[in-house]
Amino acid sequence: MLPSADPLLDTSAAIALVSEDHARHIDLQRVCRGLTLGLAGHALVETYSVLTRMPGGARMTARAAARLIEHEFPTSIALTDDLARSAPAILAAAGVAGGAVHDGIVGLAARSASRTLFSCDRRAASTYAALGVDFRLV
Repeated sequence: MLPSADPLLDTSAAIALVSEDHARHIDLQRVCRGLTLGLAGHALVETYSVLTRMPGGARMTARAAARLIEHEFPTSIALTDDLARSAPAILAAAGVAGGAVHDGIVGLAARSASRTLFSCDRRAASTYAALGVDFRLV
C-alpha cells in the first residue's frame, strides 16, 4: 500500500511546526503547507505534555494546548489494540529497545496507517528505519 499524501508527525516535528522560534519552524511550515496533518501514536499526548511544560511565555494552558492539537492535527491516529499487544514482539524483532521504544511506537502507528512520518529527530531515524517506517527528516 502506498503512503497517504497527508503525513503524520512525531513530537519533534509537531513542536517545530507550532513554535515560531524553533529552528525548523519555517522548514516544517513549508513542507506541511496545504496538508491535513495528524500525530502518530503517543506523539499526541507527548506533544500535549511538551506544550504545557515549555519554558516561560511559550508554555500553553492545558485547554489551549488541547485546542491547538485538535485544530492543527485532526487526523491523529493511535495504535490499534492488536498492534499495541504485538508491539513488544515487533520491536524486539527489529532490535528496538530501551528509550527507542517510544520512537518505535510512534513509528508503528504511522506504518500501520500507511502514512509518511515527518520528524526533526535525527536520533529516531534509525528506529524508524529498523521498523520499515516511511519517514522524512525535516
